Amino acid sequence: RNKGILSGLIGLAGVVTCMAAYYLVGGAIADAALLMNLLFTLAMMATLRATFTLPGIAGTILTIGMSVDANVLIFERIREEQMKGASLRIAIRNGYDKAFSAIFDSNLTTFLTALILYLVASEEIKGFALVLMIGIAWSMFTALFVTRLIFDFLTSRGLLTKDLKMLGLFQKININWMRMRPVFFVISGSLIVLGMISFFSRDESVNSKYDIEFTGGTSVQIDLKEGTGFDRSKVEELFKKHVGDSPLKAARINSVGDTGRQFEITTTETNRTTAIITMHQPGQTVDSLAKAIHQAEDTQQFVLSKLNITPKNATTFEIVTSRVNASMVKQVLMEALGQNGTVSELHVDEVVTNAVREAFADYLAVQENLNPEIVSVEKISESNGELNDFLGGIKIVCKLGSETTAADIASRINEIRFKPDMQNIKWYNYRLLSTDLAALAPEDKITGFVFVSVHPEAGFREFSDTEWTSYVENEKSKLIAAGSLESTLSRVTQIDASVGSEAKTRALIAMLLSFVGMIAYLWVRFGTARYGFAAVVALVHDVLITLGVVVSCTYISETVFGRALLIEDFKINLELIAAFLTLIGYSVNDTIVVFDRIRENRGKNVLPTAQIINDSINQTLARTILTSFATFIAVFVMYVWGGSGFRGFNFVMLFGILIGTYSSVAIAAPILITGSSKKTE
Repeated sequence: RNKGILSGLIGLAGVVTCMAAYYLVGGAIADAALLMNLLFTLAMMATLRATFTLPGIAGTILTIGMSVDANVLIFERIREEQMKGASLRIAIRNGYDKAFSAIFDSNLTTFLTALILYLVASEEIKGFALVLMIGIAWSMFTALFVTRLIFDFLTSRGLLTKDLKMLGLFQKININWMRMRPVFFVISGSLIVLGMISFFSRDESVNSKYDIEFTGGTSVQIDLKEGTGFDRSKVEELFKKHVGDSPLKAARINSVGDTGRQFEITTTETNRTTAIITMHQPGQTVDSLAKAIHQAEDTQQFVLSKLNITPKNATTFEIVTSRVNASMVKQVLMEALGQNGTVSELHVDEVVTNAVREAFADYLAVQENLNPEIVSVEKISESNGELNDFLGGIKIVCKLGSETTAADIASRINEIRFKPDMQNIKWYNYRLLSTDLAALAPEDKITGFVFVSVHPEAGFREFSDTEWTSYVENEKSKLIAAGSLESTLSRVTQIDASVGSEAKTRALIAMLLSFVGMIAYLWVRFGTARYGFAAVVALVHDVLITLGVVVSCTYISETVFGRALLIEDFKINLELIAAFLTLIGYSVNDTIVVFDRIRENRGKNVLPTAQIINDSINQTLARTILTSFATFIAVFVMYVWGGSGFRGFNFVMLFGILIGTYSSVAIAAPILITGSSKKTE
């Protein structure tokens, strides 16, 4: 995480430097607006007590790109006005006026897409949508109002009297893009076909292209003892040697954390629960029993995934499921049987975790019970001035039976989220402090700590005694469970296949609805549905090609070339979904800028000619290249130095920036006249 934040700040510094170096005074003003936009967005998130997740960071990156783009649009328009001989004041006024429609349309289209995602998509993607909507609102405000206010102040005070100086690369370009249309279509078509062949031909049983968030499966994190000295390849060798030809041989192993001793083992295999049920009377069949269990699942709202029913004799059946919450499995089975049978004691067969423990038996660091004790519980009031961010929340003082680090406590609290017996625990914004309420560094040695948390509705309404007691017990149970953890495995996460399938379906539906909304809006704004369809075709083009490249990375990830480029066997997960959503927002923004110039140049004609499209692309090419370059720098820094945990997202964005820039010129614009009679070259 720290690497990601640091690389993000370096990338932001790169963008700020590029803007100031190219646009000089105007660039410095744009940088001030960009930083103000980020400050306002972060302040709004803090006010809402929202936590930044990876998709939320993705929304922030897209916000930065759109904020930069808005200012580049304005400056390029000012440049055009100055080249026509307009005075500085007139050039600034006309520049803002002429850039407004492109900024408004691109931002509003992206805002509508984000709104649809927020209403339809899963909780993780809602974080992306919320940050993006907030960022777009502030981006419009800072780009159109704040920078204009600064320009007006400088000109009225005589601090800016002559032309607005800026570098002049990519000027007076005259390329016949429409003549190259057949070449573009052949190249894009070939890339899409090759990508889809790679996508559909990949053997899911050997190496799934999806992460367990979408397929279901198990993720196990191990911490090795100090001095072990194993790298990722050695860990993989040991594990695969142990599991032999079992399905676990397809497990994926990644290095995580900063210690060099932490590794994550991910597999589509799951632990499983086995039960024996005995009917009082014969005559029950597998089908009738399955029907009764499915009805009980609806009643208990708990699905027995990967359910397998095997008859042992006329009255006895073996039930196997991938769900490992034994108490809930038993409740469902008892509901299904009613008075007609009995359920034996359930047995949880830890297929995955046992294999991991056995493979690394001599090398695992052991997590010991810290014997936690709750010393005091206090409601946070205004008298606790240093805890104003948690006003109305709870302060718990916890004592430990043995010494540990602050990082270990934070890790333990995070780990219990994934324990089957903690599924009903609610999670709120929290912070760990020392017993004197000072901030804790990860490496600090502690024998006690203060845990503060706040309910999202605290400060907005009064809680009843029952609600407050429930909240207090919820928070206390987290600390007792976290401090009492005893394990050789630092984290075990099992994701149900039905949950993964639902997440995948909701993400797809949200994306399709956003496409429909995009077509409708552009139809209204540009007077014909052709613009909306052209934009969506370009977006689908970008997603399919990028998806094909991501899936194909597995074939070169272990080669010298792949390692040199930091390419990994990227899996499709929520992180990559956030990246594709960011790519869609970036690409449609790029496309609408070109469309807006086409609309301006076409006059009263419904459709443009090939020459108008050529002129429009050439006139906006400087802006296209500059915006893409600035965003590319920020993402490139994060790709190289942001750590492996963020690399999949950054890879999609790096390639997506290139393909999105290409499609706005080579695909979206030419489609406007494909099939029409106005093709004069």
